[in-house]
Amino acid sequence: MSVSGWFRFKGRSLFSWAFTFQRLTGVVLLIYLLAHLTYLSTLLDKTGLTYESMIAITVSRQFLVFDLLLVLCGVFHGVNGFRIILHEFGIAYENRKPLLAIFTIITVVVWLYASYIMYSLTGG
Repeated sequence: MSVSGWFRFKGRSLFSWAFTFQRLTGVVLLIYLLAHLTYLSTLLDKTGLTYESMIAITVSRQFLVFDLLLVLCGVFHGVNGFRIILHEFGIAYENRKPLLAIFTIITVVVWLYASYIMYSLTGG
């Protein structure tokens, strides 16, 4: 299946969508990791001025949306990955639908809590 096949609506189950989002969040997290490492490698000056100016930009409220989406990707990828591991080992396979619902609720609750903490740390 090609990447465009990930987004076909017809005949897709919720489990297939969860696995598609697992792939997408994996790609997003990989791109973020590469960008983050590139970003850190630009902060090599001895004065610390570059570091301070870059940090001032990234901790601003405008970047909070990107940080919240990154946390959502990370939380979903981790929680859904655990669910997939359980299924691969045949644990609770007969309870797939309730498990998907429970893990989705866990993802939303953890993300909302993390969003609240991040928002309050930015002075919100």
